[in-house]
Amino acid sequence: MKRLSHRYFLAFCLLMLIVLLASSCSSNSDSLSTDSSPEQNERRQAQSLPSNSDSSGTDISPVFAEAVTPDNPATAIAAGVLYSCALREGGTISCWGVNGYGRSGDGSDEGSLVPVEVVGIDDATAIAAGGGHACALRQGGAIACWGTNLGGALGDGSEEGSLAPVGVVGIDDATAITAGLAHSCALRQGGAISCWGDNSGGRLGDGSDEGSLVPVGVVGIDDATAIATGWTHSCALHEGGAISCWGFNGGAGLGNGSAEGSLVPVGVVGIDDATAISAGGLHSCALRQGGAIACWGFNEDGQLGDGSDEGSLVPVGVVGIDDVTAISAGFRHSCALHEGGAISCWGDNGFGQLGDGSYDDLSLVPMEVVGIDDATAIAAGGRHSCALRQGGVISCWGDNEYGQLGGGVRLPRFVVGFGG
Repeated sequence: MKRLSHRYFLAFCLLMLIVLLASSCSSNSDSLSTDSSPEQNERRQAQSLPSNSDSSGTDISPVFAEAVTPDNPATAIAAGVLYSCALREGGTISCWGVNGYGRSGDGSDEGSLVPVEVVGIDDATAIAAGGGHACALRQGGAIACWGTNLGGALGDGSEEGSLAPVGVVGIDDATAITAGLAHSCALRQGGAISCWGDNSGGRLGDGSDEGSLVPVGVVGIDDATAIATGWTHSCALHEGGAISCWGFNGGAGLGNGSAEGSLVPVGVVGIDDATAISAGGLHSCALRQGGAIACWGFNEDGQLGDGSDEGSLVPVGVVGIDDVTAISAGFRHSCALHEGGAISCWGDNGFGQLGDGSYDDLSLVPMEVVGIDDATAIAAGGRHSCALRQGGVISCWGDNEYGQLGGGVRLPRFVVGFGG
């Protein structure tokens, strides 16, 4: 394993400052200054984010379960930075948590401790939650996004944020959607990928570092089967199980054995049997045939799960896991769904996002999430995690400073309106 140099740790610390986007409810627009770069806008917004003096999130009163709506349960979940969203069975979407710049998509900028419905969407088939924006894949292949529009992450051809969903320009054949810190990507029919938004470090994969307000094609990929976006990089799963990544590589999240970023896709070393991928803050993970997991990139908090805190330029195996069916990489932690419905998480635990009932700083190896044995999907966000459970129930745990758990603090709690 190759240990990352100290300069990558400094880059990671800077990214932490940039990543936590402003959530002040006093702002209802995020039109970008024409004389500011996306990084400057991200940094300026981050300065208004209140610090969490108590990692329990006890400044938000816990809200406990109400009865699940039996005719409209959740079918998918997404965890962003300080907020969460759920896709319901009928094609509607609900979001909760911080709502600066309209992350909840309900037409307002008022945060909510309980789920509120995204306006104007009743035909969604998939959802994605990023730094300050969210996106929905709609029946027929169109995409709608809402929230902050840093770098053009909404893809509507403008730099104006939106409190309600707006259509992504020029895409009507998408099959999957993913959202990063300030960029978004779509998998298209036939295996091509299009991305839009901030392109610092080349995260759009079009061979340049110029941002785009509308989708641009990722160079050299026409056989993708899945996509993932981290905060500043992107990855694609190819037919046959290989993986390519592109963008900023300060934490070695590209997995190609180099610490250099790339404006175009580069192959992840040593993986040809992947079945799923996920990208986090400065790390990435792959689910492999047979149920094992490999991760690569920054590892200061143990988010690679290999029992060390040494970063790696190439994939390393997560220890003690061989029965996984789904993975999710958060900002500085990772989670895995096991056969049978249990969940394990590892990495940063300063806000209880590992769900093991503690606030231990971190764990270098997977820890079992307390009280869940019926999960069907998982989502790791900025400082919290969520699980979709049998019957459309949702439980979340970790940081609850802005109500992103929807009803809980340390241990997993039912989300209001999705409880059992």
